[in-house]
Amino acid sequence: MAPRTYLVSAVGCKVNQYEAQQLREVLESAGYQPCCEPGQPPDGDPLPDLAVVNTCAVTRTAARKSRQLVRRASRGGQTPVIVVGCAAAAEPERYRQIDGVVALVRHDDDLAAQLARVLDAVQNQRPYNELSAVTQNPSTAAGGRVCDRRHQDGTASAASPSVGATPSGNRSITTKAPETGQVKWVLRRTIRRLDGHQRAFLKVQDGCDAACTYCIIPRVRPRLASKPIDVAVREAADLVASGHREIVVTGIFLGAYGRATARPSRHAAGPAPLAELLDALARVPGLLRVRLSSLEPGDVTDDLLDVMARHPTCVPHLHLPAQAGADAVLKRMNRQYRIDAYLSAVERVRHRLDRPAITTDLIVGFPGETDGDFERTLDLVDRVGFARVHAFPFTLRPGTAAERWRDEQLPHDVVRDRMRRLQALADQTAQAYRRQFIGQTERVIVESPDSSAAGHAWQGRTDRYFPVTFPAPADPDLRGRVADVSIHAVDADGVTGTLSHVQHRLDVPGRP
Repeated sequence: MAPRTYLVSAVGCKVNQYEAQQLREVLESAGYQPCCEPGQPPDGDPLPDLAVVNTCAVTRTAARKSRQLVRRASRGGQTPVIVVGCAAAAEPERYRQIDGVVALVRHDDDLAAQLARVLDAVQNQRPYNELSAVTQNPSTAAGGRVCDRRHQDGTASAASPSVGATPSGNRSITTKAPETGQVKWVLRRTIRRLDGHQRAFLKVQDGCDAACTYCIIPRVRPRLASKPIDVAVREAADLVASGHREIVVTGIFLGAYGRATARPSRHAAGPAPLAELLDALARVPGLLRVRLSSLEPGDVTDDLLDVMARHPTCVPHLHLPAQAGADAVLKRMNRQYRIDAYLSAVERVRHRLDRPAITTDLIVGFPGETDGDFERTLDLVDRVGFARVHAFPFTLRPGTAAERWRDEQLPHDVVRDRMRRLQALADQTAQAYRRQFIGQTERVIVESPDSSAAGHAWQGRTDRYFPVTFPAPADPDLRGRVADVSIHAVDADGVTGTLSHVQHRLDVPGRP
C-alpha cells in the first residue's frame, strides 16, 4: 500500500512558517509523506490525502490569501483540509463554509491531538463530516485545567489527548518557561529542520497583549508563553546538525520572551530574559549566525546589546518597527514608545555595534494622519538612514480598535502618493547604507541561484541582511555554503560582488 501523502501550506510571518514545519514533522511521524515541495499546492493528480493550511489574519490581504490557499488545497472538496492559525480563530465562519474543510483549530488548541483525530478518521475511512463541527477543541489552561468550550449548538467538545500521547517520534517538552507558566503545545514541540529555507526560524515566544489599535493578533493570540532556554538550545543544535548555518529567533512579540506581558512598563527590574536566551544560543557549536527577528525600542536593553557586542555569532542587525514618525499617530496606534525613545534606542545600538543595519516597518495613511504627521515619518527615515523599510498602506481590519475610525480613513490617492514618496526615500537610504561596504569583503550565506543576472550567478545575504549577487559556476551547488564576497557595486538593482572564497565543507556537529 502506497504511503499516505500530505500538503502543508502557510501564509504570513516567520512564526507561521515555523509552525508549518511543526505540522510537517507531526504528519511525517505518523507515516505521511509530502506530496510536493513545501508550500506549493500540487499541479495535478494524485491529490494529497490530507492538507493543512496555516492562515494569517494580520491584514485583510493576508486573510484573503489564506482563504484562497484553503480553496486551492481543497480542490473543490476533493482533499480534506484542516485550517489552523490566526485567521481560523478570527473568522471561523468563513472557513466553515469552504468545501473540504473538515476541522478548524484555534491557536491555543492542541493541534497535534486534533491531527491525530483526523488521521484516525482518514486511516479508518470514516466520513470527514463527523469532524466538521470540531472547531474549538478543549484548551489546557494555566495550571493544567481543561476548559470546556462549547460549540454553537451547545454541545461540549471531548477532551483532547495530551501532546505526549502523539506518536513516539515526536518529542514532548513540559518544562515551564520563565515567568509564564503553561507552555503551549507549539512551544513544547520542536523542529529538526526548516524545509525550503537556508535560514532556520526558531520560535521561542507566543502571544501578545500590547493592544496596538490596528492589530488583531492580541485578540487571537492573547496568552503569552515562552520556550525554556534549554529546549531552545537543543532545538538550535538540531537545526545546525541539519545544515542550517543561520537561525532567526522569532516570536509573536519577541521582546516579551520570558515575560508575563508585552508591556515594558510592567516588566520586573533586572536582566532581560531575552539577553540570557541570546547568550546561550550564540554558544551553540557550528552556528554561524543568530539573528533576532523583530523588537520594540524598549526591548533594546543594555544587557541585550552587551550580548550582541560580545558574540561574533550575533549579527549587527536589528529590526525595529517604528510604524509612524509622529507622536500623535503613535499615540493613536497605542504604541508603547514615542519618537525620542525610538531614536534613543537607535543611537544606543549604533554606539555598541559596528555599522549596524537598522530595518523597520512603517504604516502609511493611518486614520487621522495629517500631512505634517507624514512629513515627520519622512524625517524619521532620513534621520535614521534605515537599511531597509517595509512600508505598507493602512487597511482597516475588522475586529480591531481602529475600526472605530472608519470614517477617518484617508483617500486612496493620498495614501498612494505618500507610499510613493516614502518608498523613494527608503530606496535612497538603503543604497546609502550599503555603499559604505563597497571595496570590503563580506561574509555571505548563499541562498539560491540568481536567474536574473547575466550568466550564472548566486545570491546570498550578508551579516547585515542585505542581499548580494555574485557570478560563480553552477557546479558545485553553493546553496547553504559560506562565501566571502568582495562588494564592488551598489545601485537601484541591488548589490553585486566578486566571489573570493567559498567554504566547501560544513563543519557541523553530528553531520558527516
